[in-house]
Amino acid sequence: MSNVFPVPPPTPTFDGYMAPRMSEFSPAFNEFLNEQLIIDREQMADRVLGLLRLSDFVVQGFGLTQLDHGLQTAAYAEAAGMDVDIVVAALCHDMGKVISTPNHGAIAAEMIKLYVHRDAYWAVLVHQDFEGIHYLGEMGIDPMLRRRYSDDPAYELAEQFADEWDERAFDPNGSPPPLEHFEPMVREVFGRKPRLLDHWEESRAANAAAAGADAPTAVPA
Repeated sequence: MSNVFPVPPPTPTFDGYMAPRMSEFSPAFNEFLNEQLIIDREQMADRVLGLLRLSDFVVQGFGLTQLDHGLQTAAYAEAAGMDVDIVVAALCHDMGKVISTPNHGAIAAEMIKLYVHRDAYWAVLVHQDFEGIHYLGEMGIDPMLRRRYSDDPAYELAEQFADEWDERAFDPNGSPPPLEHFEPMVREVFGRKPRLLDHWEESRAANAAAAGADAPTAVPA
């Protein structure tokens, strides 16, 4: 397990004063940090691959590891002709179990959210509710919780995700492609510049609109 995560490159040392509080960071130090975040972003795909490899240690009685389950799910999505975002989402949909099983869908969804399109993110976010058709009734919960999402434009995708890929991907004798097969897709997706958080993007757009409204109007020649 010691070789699951890559060794990060050494971090350059800031040649200047490093304040103990963020409120006291200097412009020069903030610029240095931004440069380091760009370097850090280049390691995102390796971290995801490492987390997927860690899921090979999570079995939970299924007869196959969570990595095997993710590989089978992704193979079904790929065979269905899905785009790279959805295939990678299928591969990663249960990797949150490395952290916490009860809310693993939300954990995995938030980890991929800024790198994939909305429908791929949402299918992972709600997949536990869709899969609940098989077990929620035994917990005293409505097994058709999925119906609360019926108006969502990605509802049919989430159904396909759950019913045609995820639900079928528990074969102990399955032989999906290895993780190396999907690695180029993982690197493509997580090599992207992440989007801003939704409310940050909304705030930036609102500020830009307000600045434009306050700007002087050019007088036609």
